[in-house]
Amino acid sequence: MTFLFVVLAILIIAGAAIVITGRFTPDLGIENTGDYKPDSQGFDVTVRGYRMDEVDQKIALLEGRIAELESSRKQ
Repeated sequence: MTFLFVVLAILIIAGAAIVITGRFTPDLGIENTGDYKPDSQGFDVTVRGYRMDEVDQKIALLEGRIAELESSRKQ
């Protein structure tokens, strides 16, 4: 029984060491630091998706552009 606890303790310590040193990190393909932009049209990527203030700002910009194009088409 003691042998089982020793083996379990070694596995827990080894697992913690691997996680702490960063050797076992999932590859997400992107950085979740909020500074990744795939292109000039992209948004900052955060842990839960995109920053809503940037999305709202882009929507307002596009709505303004649509209104501008529609008004120029009517004239």
